[in-house]
Amino acid sequence: MLLKSLYDYAQKQKLFDNLPLQKWDVHVLIAIDGKGYLRSNSLIPLTQQDAKGKERIGQDHLVPRFPGENNGGKAYFLFENPIAVLGRDKISGECISVDPKKGKNATKSFFHFWNQIQEAYVETKDSRLKALLEFRVKYIREVDDKMQADLPFLKIENNKKGDPELFGDVGQKKPILMKNLRIAFSVDGEPLMLDNEDDLLRRYWSQRYVELAFVDNEDEKEEQKGNFGMTSTICLVTGQVGQPIARSHKPKIKLKSGNGYIVSFAKEAPAFSSYGFEMGQNAPVSERVAASYTLALNKILYDNDTHINLGPISVCFWAKNDQKTSGLFHTLLSKAYPEQVKDFLITPFSGISDREVLRKERLYTAAFKGNKGRIFVQYWLDQPLETAQINFTQWWEDLQIISLYKQTSNSPPMYAIPDLARTTLRRTKKHKDDKLLAERIICLYRAALEKGQLPITLLKPILDEFHSALVKDDEKKPLYPFSTSRFALIKLILLRNPNRKEGDFMPTYELADTPDTAYNSGRLLAVLDALQKRSLRTNKEGGGKKPTLNAGVIQRYYGRASIAPAQVFPLLLGLSQHHTSKLQKGNEKDKKAAASFEKRKEDVLAKFRANPGESPNFPRILHLEEQGRFALGFYQQKAFDREQYHKWLETQGKEGEEVFADDNENAE
Repeated sequence: MLLKSLYDYAQKQKLFDNLPLQKWDVHVLIAIDGKGYLRSNSLIPLTQQDAKGKERIGQDHLVPRFPGENNGGKAYFLFENPIAVLGRDKISGECISVDPKKGKNATKSFFHFWNQIQEAYVETKDSRLKALLEFRVKYIREVDDKMQADLPFLKIENNKKGDPELFGDVGQKKPILMKNLRIAFSVDGEPLMLDNEDDLLRRYWSQRYVELAFVDNEDEKEEQKGNFGMTSTICLVTGQVGQPIARSHKPKIKLKSGNGYIVSFAKEAPAFSSYGFEMGQNAPVSERVAASYTLALNKILYDNDTHINLGPISVCFWAKNDQKTSGLFHTLLSKAYPEQVKDFLITPFSGISDREVLRKERLYTAAFKGNKGRIFVQYWLDQPLETAQINFTQWWEDLQIISLYKQTSNSPPMYAIPDLARTTLRRTKKHKDDKLLAERIICLYRAALEKGQLPITLLKPILDEFHSALVKDDEKKPLYPFSTSRFALIKLILLRNPNRKEGDFMPTYELADTPDTAYNSGRLLAVLDALQKRSLRTNKEGGGKKPTLNAGVIQRYYGRASIAPAQVFPLLLGLSQHHTSKLQKGNEKDKKAAASFEKRKEDVLAKFRANPGESPNFPRILHLEEQGRFALGFYQQKAFDREQYHKWLETQGKEGEEVFADDNENAE
């Protein structure tokens, strides 16, 4: 159960104990002394520009969390915007009205802010709070039904755009824009925050928060007893009876795609209200549990080791006991460098040798998407860690494929799920992720962790994009047709094809010796393509240079050859005779290359003959799965030829063959 696993995570991390506090940016401090007077350096900016030099970023501090939901007219404790702290409108910069009917929520929030300070001082007698109250008496007064902040070293003026800005002392280089500004106080040189665990106000707020957040008035408690059946209602997550039921599940869950709730209830919803249900009754979860699971999910979404944002989707990982595991799986599935996976397969999880421990540990995976205040669960998986390891091992083995070009430490990961998913999508001009990226990523995650199959129809966009990249690839605008990720995914789809029968073609890591006609058709096209390009270098030195060819075999015939080989290959074989003849008339290197190509061509053609000397029998039509095998044969033949070519270069012609002509082509 998703909520139960999140609740357990919160219990282990003791997140509920820290619920009254949160990390938040504070932009400016108003500096006062112990008697409430402004100090000489009265305004202390805490802001800095972001990497682009535009947005304002404040200092991260531990501050009081707002109890419940702020629907207007309420303020945070100890820090707030200029309206609540100074009585100045953050948009216009004008003084707010004293009359709540005129000032509405702005006036209410101002009084609420200072009333909280007063209540806390009465309870704690904290001298810092007394200084704040003295500050208000000295500098914020009611003048002509307006709240007037009379601050001698503080002024608010409009900039050229008409937006109000907050100025501090003389000599301050840049003003601070009031909009979205968060203000706190510094008393006698010490910021009034709650970062210190021993702070008296931190202990006070921890108690006060629970009182405010979890039903603070007796009438509402009686309503819960009467309508919710508080003494008999069972919490769906823990099974406990007699716990206060959460009317709404707060705090909100924060996703990149939007904030909202996993469990929510519209009071006017006919499906529930027609049965007399009140808020929370449709999903009875105790207040403690609701707060705990939302805190847990927000922490997971905050930690880069336990989640990854992929377009509108946030994918999360966490383990039941050892949280190092979740970070490890995140790295493997989102980056998947060979050395990392090798270590993972040898020593699975932090040196765990007891298989029973591995079986008891569980891995949780969930994908979320936000939309209009609600959080949708796109995917949820709860499985033993041992099962996840076994499935991932099989996933890794199924993906392995020879790379056409040499991989280095700077090469991008070949088997990372986001990179695999992008091979299924159309490459846009601005290289933005397709809207389908998140859907494809979830599909691949499931296949990796559940040992699932991938639909054969997924081959269609992969093959279409490969064909497009082959035809349009250019040195100035490379499209990387021979991406290892693309062919690793093709191999995986073919291996996990549910319709594949025993004895059918089995994709392998490198070039396969198989009678499969679709695969061998792809091999043959790769040989004929290389032959044509090599013939362009007849009687020329520098065999490693890329030949110049406007529209060759691939550009003209790949599409038709991969669908209807019988229509195309007789023509291509006729053209190949011309290319072979041209090489045979060249120098010694050319003649050796001609012989190598002829042998290679005949070896592949033999796969299409029932008996020696007969004409090759090419397949008439290739269906989608067969087109995938065609592309795989084409790629693996090129990879094999490249390996032979480099062996030929390294041994100065003593080993290997000069049968590869695309050494400078884009690969990754």
